[in-house]
Amino acid sequence: MRILVTGAAGFVGKHLLQELIRHKHQAIAVDLKAGEKQDNVTWYECDILKPDEVNAIVTETKPDACIHLAGIAFVPSADTHPETMLCINILGTLNILNALSKTSPSCKTLVISTGHVYGTPSEDKLVTEDMPLHPVTLYAITKAASDSAALGFTENNRLPVMTARPNNHSGPGQSPNFVIPGFVNQAKAIAAGTSEPLLRVGNLESIRDFTDVRDVVRAYRLLIEKGIPGHAYNIASCDTVSIGDMLNEICQLTDIDPTIEVDPNKFRPKDHSPVLDTSKLKQHTGWQPEYTRIQTLTDMIESSE
Repeated sequence: MRILVTGAAGFVGKHLLQELIRHKHQAIAVDLKAGEKQDNVTWYECDILKPDEVNAIVTETKPDACIHLAGIAFVPSADTHPETMLCINILGTLNILNALSKTSPSCKTLVISTGHVYGTPSEDKLVTEDMPLHPVTLYAITKAASDSAALGFTENNRLPVMTARPNNHSGPGQSPNFVIPGFVNQAKAIAAGTSEPLLRVGNLESIRDFTDVRDVVRAYRLLIEKGIPGHAYNIASCDTVSIGDMLNEICQLTDIDPTIEVDPNKFRPKDHSPVLDTSKLKQHTGWQPEYTRIQTLTDMIESSE
């Protein structure tokens, strides 16, 4: 299939392009700036907040499918640039959907949302896709809005759209602004002797369900191939762990014993990832997570990125 990928130059986008190429798809990659040239990938530079640019690319390429990744995923950005997050995550999504519905109305589309659209239900509550959305952060609010709008395109017979609601994910190449690669970078510097044995952290008591990014993009690819329009799909490893335990694992893997210091700028109140039911994803696509948490951390430590 010819698959349009927005946000293709980002952390997840790079892994997704590799996944699509491995499975013989042709990628039409879109981002503000073109990424690395590679076989079976055609790059377009585009600002998704400019409908004319989006319409021109969709009209020219007429994709068979679209995976819409583009957006702001760094939660603290809501504090510093709330208007930007609102515009890109909501209006940008609508620009993509409107362009596809006008020019390629049969284009099977996957809009990437987040598991955090459910808010923070109790840790003993298994969350299914038919539960009401209850976002509690601006990031989650923007994703809930775009998620609901996207599914509305299918309900109105304008476009065959699905949404994906992944829990937190990490892996090689992720920005150190995020918690796990931030720990990994600090630990590697301490192990190499280029930094003092002091590791700065936020709240270590928060509970997360991290999925390897390579498992996540495989789910995206399978959904484009086998998913059913009109459905939302949860994606999660179902392996919950505290941030503190992950830090201990990173220290063990890098063979360091640093002093731990809480950085007020990194500290957020204790919270937990929603416990997502992934049975629908597995039933419709056959997906299962393949990477263990230790394998993910090891690959991040060994990565040169």
